[in-house]
Amino acid sequence: MSLDGSLMNLQRVLSQAWNRAAGGGREGLSSSEFEYLLCVHLAEGGEPGPDSGEHDDSSHLSALAAEMQVQKSSASVMVNKLEKRGLIRRVTCHYDARAQHILLTERGRELFLRTREAVYSGLAQSMAERLQPAEYRTLEQLLDKVCADQ
Repeated sequence: MSLDGSLMNLQRVLSQAWNRAAGGGREGLSSSEFEYLLCVHLAEGGEPGPDSGEHDDSSHLSALAAEMQVQKSSASVMVNKLEKRGLIRRVTCHYDARAQHILLTERGRELFLRTREAVYSGLAQSMAERLQPAEYRTLEQLLDKVCADQ
């Protein structure tokens, strides 16, 4: 099979995993919503405390839009949607009152982690069961190489 055919099959596998994870319920996340929550989750990992003396703008809306490679207005629409669902919250930036930090709520963090487990950890486990350990490590290395700087 050609690489493009294999990539189409992989997309189908990912789509099916997303459909299973959503389970038809309203509580699930779309892949786009998941991507936004992932970016917020990653940005939170490096945020300094309020007394650190450092300013980290990685959780600002403009940084989120840049990371998602969308217009700030598009990111704002999604942030509003996620905020209405109670998955994220906005906190005024201590260093720039015009800016806001976009942070996960506890509910948002739980749903993000649960979705990550259901979709990606489940697929990784399935692949690990089908591949030899050396093949699995090679797949990890190749995916890391292909996805670097994406």
